[in-house]
Amino acid sequence: MGRPITRAVDFEDCYGCGQQNNFGLKMTFEEVEKGLVESVFFAAAQLRGPPGVIHGGVQATLLDEVMGMAIESALGGGSRKRVTASFALRYQAAAPTGARIIARGRFERSEKRSHFVTGELRSVSGALYTRAEARWVELES
Repeated sequence: MGRPITRAVDFEDCYGCGQQNNFGLKMTFEEVEKGLVESVFFAAAQLRGPPGVIHGGVQATLLDEVMGMAIESALGGGSRKRVTASFALRYQAAAPTGARIIARGRFERSEKRSHFVTGELRSVSGALYTRAEARWVELES
């Protein structure tokens, strides 16, 4: 795999990526290449919606986090504040609990203060579960 990539210390309580949030997902990330980030995640049973399936909101969180990290990988972080402005999600197949899944985010392009990313959730063998597209914006300082 690639190199580990992390967010600044002020994200330690983040629900998705914060390692100090006892109720969070505690995601970790690897930069596969500049602008392409992956996170291998074990979906525990308590994250279910229907029996045996990861809750759709948790899937959205996994994708939002990894897509945000793809922007960090492509553009750097620094003191810039970026937030999700729009987010489209398409569930392709049931993403199972009790299994490792791969969340992948890819930086696509920037237009002024907007940054466009795509993401997907897959099984470790490559089966597609969920796809997403998002536009993030840079907040004015």
